[in-house]
Amino acid sequence: MGTVDRNRTIRLGRGSALVLAALVCCCALFAWQSTLASFTGTTKNSANATTAGSVVVTDDDGGSALFGVTGLTAGATGTKCIVVTYGGSLTSAVRVYATGYAQTSGLGRFVDLTIKEGSGSSFAGSGPTSCSGFTPSATIYTGTLDAFAAAATSYTTGVGTWAPTGSGQTKTYQLTYLLDPRAPNTVAAGTASLGFTWEARNS
Repeated sequence: MGTVDRNRTIRLGRGSALVLAALVCCCALFAWQSTLASFTGTTKNSANATTAGSVVVTDDDGGSALFGVTGLTAGATGTKCIVVTYGGSLTSAVRVYATGYAQTSGLGRFVDLTIKEGSGSSFAGSGPTSCSGFTPSATIYTGTLDAFAAAATSYTTGVGTWAPTGSGQTKTYQLTYLLDPRAPNTVAAGTASLGFTWEARNS
């Protein structure tokens, strides 16, 4: 199995003898910042001229945040899609987890989050409140922003069912948020930001 070295919010894998670890992409939810990492790489064992297999993922967000919204009121909702493309040569499993979570006034406890896997649509083709053309195949998370950030903190605890087997395969992820209609006045003017990291590992 590959390993991943941490460097701020960017995760860059380093290869073992025959496996190159995952390369990941990040995007932000409710963020006034976003991060994107897209690297490619191969490694060779010069002693026997064997080239390592690769495990690479990229996305189509173009460096933009999924959502950048202000002035939310109770009951406000939004939906956005992002397409993740697998570019590796090894069969892998892809999971998504939280990075860089921050909030004020307890807002994250009242923001519901749903993540679905499927096909169709695109980041550019979906608006802030819709995801036209998306066909779901699985719901991989439903709960609050707080709970997702607390539970899905790494690849090991991340969510997802996608297991690409070759380069060029894609998976669309639909993310929907809802500010609980019962949110109390104490969360007024609260903020929340969260990055999503997609990571692929060969096992």
